[in-house]
Amino acid sequence: MYYYDNEKLSWSQRAAQEAEKVASISCSGHGRAYIDGYVNVDGNPICECYSCYGGIDCSLFSSNCSANVEGGDPLFLEPFWMQNAASSAVVVAGWHRMSYVFPNNLSFISKELEKSIRKIHAIAKNAITHGKYIIFGTGSTQLLHAAVHALSMDNKNSTKVVANKIPYYSLYKLQTEYFQTRNCEFGGDSSMLKNNSDFAGNVIEFVTSPNNPDGNLESPVLNGPNVKHIYDHAYYWSHYTAIPAPADEDLMIFSMSKLTGHAGSRFG
Repeated sequence: MYYYDNEKLSWSQRAAQEAEKVASISCSGHGRAYIDGYVNVDGNPICECYSCYGGIDCSLFSSNCSANVEGGDPLFLEPFWMQNAASSAVVVAGWHRMSYVFPNNLSFISKELEKSIRKIHAIAKNAITHGKYIIFGTGSTQLLHAAVHALSMDNKNSTKVVANKIPYYSLYKLQTEYFQTRNCEFGGDSSMLKNNSDFAGNVIEFVTSPNNPDGNLESPVLNGPNVKHIYDHAYYWSHYTAIPAPADEDLMIFSMSKLTGHAGSRFG
């Protein structure tokens, strides 16, 4: 982190003041105004209300509102960032990182960001990153499908069956069926395949640990030379579960939405 203390701020001062002004709009604690959000007829940011609330300042509660027990939202981490407003605020120039590549190594990914990712896993002690490649994506959703696609391309003459232990995250099934090709198809419950003595196909098994939705720490159901595993460790952080040991698998997926709560930033 670089602090600029020697001279008075110029172009960034107005940007910082505008950001702080918008962030200070309370919205009754049931919504937020955003600098890139909705505006009124005068061009001023207005409140965007959370579920079950409405009105100009989000103070109106809807008694007929239905609770979504199937999905989740990391807004519970919002108070932490409000308590650390100064140290977490970011102001960047409009011409920040406009090139496709980073100048020093002509890479498409930031080596400093990669170093920070390795560092946070070392601090959290939830994953071994030494000797492993770091791949970025627009959220873990994209990476989950990318992993299936990559593994399904191994030995194109054989269709890979994608499987999960029940209960499992519904997106695994939805994405596999939506992007289904001749190289992979969704096969359902891993336990059913294990108990099927006639099945001898190639399998890509999702291992979600902690599991979504039940939160259990899981291990593979299927093993063998024809089985590849994708470990979804999105919730493998100490604010969700105990960390008995650092994960050290060939293919592991993590998400910033579960680490910091910034789901809208779409980074995995």
